[in-house]
Amino acid sequence: MCLTVWPSQVRAQQATAGLQRLEVALWPEYDRTATLVIYRFQLDAETTLPAVVELPIPSSVGEPNAVAWQNADQSLFDAPHTIESDGEWATVWIEMEQSRTGQLEYYADLEIVDDLRSFRFDWPGGIQIEALAYEVQQPVTATDLTIGPEPDRQSPGPFGLTYHLAELGPQAAGVSWAIELSYRKPDAILSVEALQPLGVPAAGTSAAGDSSALVPWVLGGLGLTVVAGGIVYYLRSRPALPAPRRRRGAAVERTLEVSAVFCHQCGSKAQVSDRFCRNCGTRLRTSPDHPA
Repeated sequence: MCLTVWPSQVRAQQATAGLQRLEVALWPEYDRTATLVIYRFQLDAETTLPAVVELPIPSSVGEPNAVAWQNADQSLFDAPHTIESDGEWATVWIEMEQSRTGQLEYYADLEIVDDLRSFRFDWPGGIQIEALAYEVQQPVTATDLTIGPEPDRQSPGPFGLTYHLAELGPQAAGVSWAIELSYRKPDAILSVEALQPLGVPAAGTSAAGDSSALVPWVLGGLGLTVVAGGIVYYLRSRPALPAPRRRRGAAVERTLEVSAVFCHQCGSKAQVSDRFCRNCGTRLRTSPDHPA
């Protein structure tokens, strides 16, 4: 993803916006042997645009995988941003020009000892949060999942994926906090491999490989009609998976023509501007940054 930079003096002229809501999504072993960390944030309704949002990430992760603002129909678009590193932590400054809702993503290391996986998400404080929540996506084939603080509830997703959710309430700016999780997993299968259509192996694997053997296990007992209905309900009831697109003008987004591009992971049809699959979130091989 290209890092967009705007002059620091412009940022200095704008007050840093507070967070009305922050949802931290943790997806371990989703499409990498790591944890995908997603910040879904919302500014106060009274925030005057354009505004600048300040979010901390560990310096060790480098540049975020995606930084985006979200429009009314929940489509994501690249947001101008800069990164300033100071020791253990880096600050991502995001310019919100047209929206009070946005998303930031990065990958963090997952600790693996034999079949035991563990991950700790730390927040250093420094930002007032009116409402904090988390979402943990349980990896396929994972067992004995524990999360602290404990989740309030769990929700099923498509293809058998399960999400553990919690509302943690307001968080003062001067308070640091953490979310810890651990689970057991006897294999190296990624969750995204379970999203393969029947008979379509994941990239780099044969039809007789582990991922093709996993799909019938995940879909066992479910009819195709039930699965399709669950996917539609799921996609309509939660924000779309990350699919930031480059903006085509200073203020107006142009509608892009649909091309015959398909995701190499799940087979879903994509548009010419897409860099991520809108169904499973996989970076498309036909994107300008990652040509096939």
